[in-house]
Amino acid sequence: MYIISENYKKSHNLSSEDFLKIDEKFHVLKYIAECPDIFDNMTDEEMVKEIDYYVAA
Repeated sequence: MYIISENYKKSHNLSSEDFLKIDEKFHVLKYIAECPDIFDNMTDEEMVKEIDYYVAA
């Protein structure tokens, strides 16, 4: 979960506070926790894209 959130923050130039605001609205960390197998074989870029798709849905 840490790696995924850090990659997302880095990719979108977000502070921890900004990321937490996104998480509050879209429950990103809960999604990551509920679906860890999805991220197992993804590259850093793929992880970011997956979160982007989730937030956009």
